[in-house]
Amino acid sequence: MEAELRKKNSGKKKFLIVALVLVMFLGVSFASVNFIYNFNDTRDNNMKSGLVSLKFSEGEENINLQNTLPMTDAVGLENSPYTFTVTNTSSVPVNARVMIDIDSKSTLPVGAVRYALYVGDELVKKDSLANISDNTLYIEEGMASNESLNLKVVFWVDYYYEESGKTFSAKIKVSGESFDYLPE
Repeated sequence: MEAELRKKNSGKKKFLIVALVLVMFLGVSFASVNFIYNFNDTRDNNMKSGLVSLKFSEGEENINLQNTLPMTDAVGLENSPYTFTVTNTSSVPVNARVMIDIDSKSTLPVGAVRYALYVGDELVKKDSLANISDNTLYIEEGMASNESLNLKVVFWVDYYYEESGKTFSAKIKVSGESFDYLPE
């Protein structure tokens, strides 16, 4: 008789557990449906789009190291700079990427070429060309519409480079990159 009573109680316990799990599952389901349909975001989302457009104006100088002696950084910073201006002519903000395109006819290794980059008149970076990634010298993030940057780059041969008769020439390229921008 006791075994029969235990079986009966065990069956009731299993039924009670299944019923509680079912009620809990239904409660969570109804709560999530209620949340999804009744708690929607009521803010207006405004988005502005436009084409990426940059204006690149360069000076008369060329990037050309020919018959140049190795020099210290202090002396190299006194070399004539390559100057250029980048203007965002887009109607939306962009990230402006300043890159260097090294001429394939250059014989001077990039590890021997040092550079200094100025934004306005402020020195932003001084390094070796061997240390840049993706040929990117500088990125101006969030450049506003109609904003201009005046940049200068100075190049020189590293003091510790010992070979002679090598040349280096390159071009500066600028590209604009869009990003997600939601005006407030």
